[in-house]
Amino acid sequence: MIPKLTLAVRYIALCMVLFLSVSRPVWAEPYQVIDVTNGGTIKGVATWKGEVPDLPPVEIQIDTEVCGEEMASQALQVNPKNNGVRHVLVYLEQVEKGKAPADKYWLQMVGCQFKQHILAFVRSQVLAMVNADPILHNPHFFNAKKISLLNIPMPTLNQEIAHKFLQIPGKYEKGVMRLQCDVHSNMNAYWAGFNHPYFAVTDADGAFEIGGIPPGTYTLVAWHEGYRVIREESSRPFYDRPHIRQQEIEVKSKESVDVHFEFPVRKVTIEY
Repeated sequence: MIPKLTLAVRYIALCMVLFLSVSRPVWAEPYQVIDVTNGGTIKGVATWKGEVPDLPPVEIQIDTEVCGEEMASQALQVNPKNNGVRHVLVYLEQVEKGKAPADKYWLQMVGCQFKQHILAFVRSQVLAMVNADPILHNPHFFNAKKISLLNIPMPTLNQEIAHKFLQIPGKYEKGVMRLQCDVHSNMNAYWAGFNHPYFAVTDADGAFEIGGIPPGTYTLVAWHEGYRVIREESSRPFYDRPHIRQQEIEVKSKESVDVHFEFPVRKVTIEY
């Protein structure tokens, strides 16, 4: 007869094995850098359809001798010449292997604004933050649950701070998230950390290009922030939900695919 204690120990061990097999987090495979000799390219433009709403300026509360009394909102910038939409983040989902990322990505604070209004970078690489203004800036990163992730005071002109984000893909650290300067209510931006370098942000003409893509079928996403102010906190505007479009793209060896994204996704009325 097997002693009762031995049976109890075996039962507990079996329960632990089952618990670990069920509750253990299953992470995606890490991104693999390969030599992409036959890569394709996705390029295109994001444009605005219809009347462009006139957004109210953002009031500035501090350092007005340097920053001025107010600044134009960065939430929506449309080129009147071609209706190109600036600051649209375009990226591929779930890329397992491909070209190497850049060694360093930049976040520059210039003229009381984030130069990179949509900051996209590879999480495994260095993020270099630079204060190019002669005043205190305080870049503050939040996750998708609005919990503070990184909050760094930078009081010195031309000060540079390098940082690496954790690479564990936490549940609330995916997607596009909020970035702000805690000192200046007009400095509001967004950040997104990827495990691969296949992303781009549209320029002043609404154009983008992503190259060196291994042949295959991908989901291409275009993300633009909301631009209707739903509330203000200490003169800092908070906007409505983003406008998101996506489509399946087949990338062929050494070929280019042209893509056109049209915004807005939904009608939004601006009242002020």
